[in-house]
Amino acid sequence: MTQYIVVPNGDGSGFNIAVSGANGARQTLLGFNTEAEAEAWIANDRRLDSGDEPSPDYQNADAND
Repeated sequence: MTQYIVVPNGDGSGFNIAVSGANGARQTLLGFNTEAEAEAWIANDRRLDSGDEPSPDYQNADAND
């Protein structure tokens, strides 16, 4: 099962996501402006893994920029 951890940037400028895959692969996704944006990305990724449709909240996340 994939594990996700939202990690604040040390300078307070945003958030990153540390991802550990079921196969042991690790990666860090950079550049989320808010914790909510990072959490929405995680929720969408979990939905995609389960075969469900993406969240409307994630699809529209960039619309307010």
